[in-house]
Amino acid sequence: MSTSDPLPERWPERWSRLLNRVAARRAALSRPATAFLSQPEPRSIGYLARGRQLCAGNFVFAGHLVEAPDTSIWDLDPPDAAFAAQLHGFGWLDDLAAAGDTPARARAQAWLWAWIDRYGKGTGPGWTPDLTGRRLIRWISQALFVLSGQPSEASAPFFRSLAQQTAFLSRRWQAARPGLPRFEALTGLIYAGLSLEGMQTHLDPALTALARECSDQIDAQGGVPTRNPEELLEVFTLLTWAAMALSESGRTAGEAHWRAIERIAPTLRTLRHADGGLARFHGGGRGLEGRLDSALATSGVKTRRMDGLAMGFARLGAGRTSVIIDAAPPPTGPASAGAHASTLALELTSGRRPLIVNCGSGNSFGPDWRRAGRATPSHSTLVLANGSSARLSNDKRHPEWLSEAPRNVPVNLTKAPDGLRFEGAQDGYRRSHGLTHVRQIDLTSDGRGLAGRRHAARHRGDGQTPL
Repeated sequence: MSTSDPLPERWPERWSRLLNRVAARRAALSRPATAFLSQPEPRSIGYLARGRQLCAGNFVFAGHLVEAPDTSIWDLDPPDAAFAAQLHGFGWLDDLAAAGDTPARARAQAWLWAWIDRYGKGTGPGWTPDLTGRRLIRWISQALFVLSGQPSEASAPFFRSLAQQTAFLSRRWQAARPGLPRFEALTGLIYAGLSLEGMQTHLDPALTALARECSDQIDAQGGVPTRNPEELLEVFTLLTWAAMALSESGRTAGEAHWRAIERIAPTLRTLRHADGGLARFHGGGRGLEGRLDSALATSGVKTRRMDGLAMGFARLGAGRTSVIIDAAPPPTGPASAGAHASTLALELTSGRRPLIVNCGSGNSFGPDWRRAGRATPSHSTLVLANGSSARLSNDKRHPEWLSEAPRNVPVNLTKAPDGLRFEGAQDGYRRSHGLTHVRQIDLTSDGRGLAGRRHAARHRGDGQTPL
């Protein structure tokens, strides 16, 4: 299957890049910020080992390792666009801050000011709304780390670039894709509006837009359209960071903002395995170590979802065992661009040990592995004739969207004689084989026993799916 983008998709992307470039050049004329009014606490988790790797010249981003000792991060030749995006998003600044020693600080300062010199006038791949929002969050929250020991004249280009990026975001946040990219853009704009002198006028419009996104993108059950657990965690993290930054500045998050946090927290608890990681479904991985528990603790929301599905997933939990099952049709339309043919797949974790897992997204291994990871054989569920229960679209305009996916997925969660029972069915193989996949999972009340039964049943003539 070709990995090139078809022409109808290239033109909108090209036009968006042009508009981003024009907005970035216009933003270079903005009046600079001169000081911090307040500074949110660093809340993102950096890793000491990664910080030391960076200092040693080992650059690990998007699944690639580039070994280049004594080389500026901006002199690297990125293997792909995902690698470049992680460079320009400045998430690595957290890792250098975690290391915190003189070599780490020296690299952080040198690489940040080198970015301003090389890309600060609106050039390079980092001028997209989501990356700019991500970068602003890191620069503002880690400002004490990067400004420490710098001469006073060094702060002028730093504040000038912060103002330029804020002005760019105020014009282009709407161009970010709905979902996580737009939440990143708006959170960065909120951080800037709260923290930077002269940027306060951007705050209220950003809060209004964030409230609208919370209502539009977070459903009543606390889920996102992509059904990607890791994406939900990232959105939740941004919302809690924004709420805490507002609180520290003497303001409060709006009603829609807080309600979204309160809806998401119970869903994330349902999607949390016994070892603290997330279930791997629909392009999402386990999440960074400690990120999930930290975000839940920071939110202060203690509620749990007591029954039913959470973002289309069922959970059986007993003792120190967790079973999480994809129990709903996969996403459709634009939200399915990273979705998997994983209906009725399960993951099982006992204590700190994942015992049954899906393969994961495969994103970091390139497009071929990414597509293989989306197929049903990469999941712990029934596979018929090496086929998938959902297929990639034949529409050349949207080759990454799913089509022919299961649409009827009845499920039933009940008490079993000695624990919990899940029963479900899905009709993804009806068109190709005339069969329905039926699955039953029983987990004992102490979490030490799991019994399952799955089979493909002949589809009934009355149009009903058997359970």
